[in-house]
Amino acid sequence: MVYFRFFLTQPRVLSFGVLLTLFSSFGQTFLISIFVPRLLDEFALNTAQFGALYAGATLTSAVSLPFFGRLLDRVTLRSFSLGVGVGLVLACLLMAVAPNVTVLFFAILGLRLTGQGLLSLTASTTMARVFGEGRGKALSVSGLGYPLGEGLLPMSVVLLIHAAGWRLSWVILGGLIAVVLLPATSSLLREVEPMHQREVAEHRKERRPRLLRDGRFYLLLPGTLFLPVVLTALFLYQVPLAEYRGWSAQTMAAAFVGFAVARMATSILVGPLIDRCGAVRLFPVMLLPLCVGLVALSAHTAPATAFAYLLLAGASQGIASPLMTALWAEVYGVESLGATKGTVATFAIFGTALGPLLLGWLLQRGVTFAVILPTCTLLGAAAMAISLYARSLLGHTNRVRRRRLR
Repeated sequence: MVYFRFFLTQPRVLSFGVLLTLFSSFGQTFLISIFVPRLLDEFALNTAQFGALYAGATLTSAVSLPFFGRLLDRVTLRSFSLGVGVGLVLACLLMAVAPNVTVLFFAILGLRLTGQGLLSLTASTTMARVFGEGRGKALSVSGLGYPLGEGLLPMSVVLLIHAAGWRLSWVILGGLIAVVLLPATSSLLREVEPMHQREVAEHRKERRPRLLRDGRFYLLLPGTLFLPVVLTALFLYQVPLAEYRGWSAQTMAAAFVGFAVARMATSILVGPLIDRCGAVRLFPVMLLPLCVGLVALSAHTAPATAFAYLLLAGASQGIASPLMTALWAEVYGVESLGATKGTVATFAIFGTALGPLLLGWLLQRGVTFAVILPTCTLLGAAAMAISLYARSLLGHTNRVRRRRLR
């Protein structure tokens, strides 16, 4: 009921956020991975070669995000959003006609940059700018597009590929973006754009520390990066993890349903808490469920442990989704939020690329999960301790910021 009333206060703004996060699915790994078997056959690639190509495209996208984040701070929201939408359409069409591996690289780069990167960046930045005390709820609502895409698109795309082939499927997906995302964005922005520009102008007079020159930023990084780095690595090597614990692949697959449910539930629940308590105060709590899950995973072998671990990991992920954008807005302001989030995303993407490499190297060297899991738990506890220290330093800044918003 709280969210229903909240949605009615700004339905067009919140619909804009959900729309962008939903269509970001076209650049997310879960959807692109459906095409991988066809791409391997078509371009005579093995899994290692495609993995290197995909990692290269993703890292190139990460390096460019700060530039586009600064651009989002300077141009109109309408121009930026429609430009990103057109870029996503072109990336889909480039995938459809790619004649060789070089063109395939640029097509994947376009999907990762515009879909996974810039649509997500635009949605979260806009929610944080337009909403003040309701920022947490707004970010929770707009984030619903992610699980919607994860639930609706995979089976639909599998059926589409079966019926039309993989190249024509990309043409159809590009057409869907052109006839749904672009017109809807243009319509919704008639109301969103003035609110967005007003908020940016109101906060532009505030002086904020430069991100990379602020020591507090580096205290926030361990807590920020631990969750995506560790989960990406453990998810990628979930089969060896299941084998180590004696679990079947079916058990892990079923447990991932719990991850999705917990992620959605906690994302909805944490929104009002962010508005009430502030993101700075809640930041150290974000990693607690995952750390408890890692303790359980280290200590127990029963199949139920897989469900407990992934439920708790999903809870941390659900808290992080709205919390992190709200945190950067509280600490560094909304006037440069695009550049801030672009810089943070670069760190996160590099971390998620290096994490699996490190875990794979350790497993190849014979280091077992009996060592890896407790080590991850200790690193998580250290990240929480650093986050608590960062919170104490940021407390005064947060109180001043919240008084100004009122």
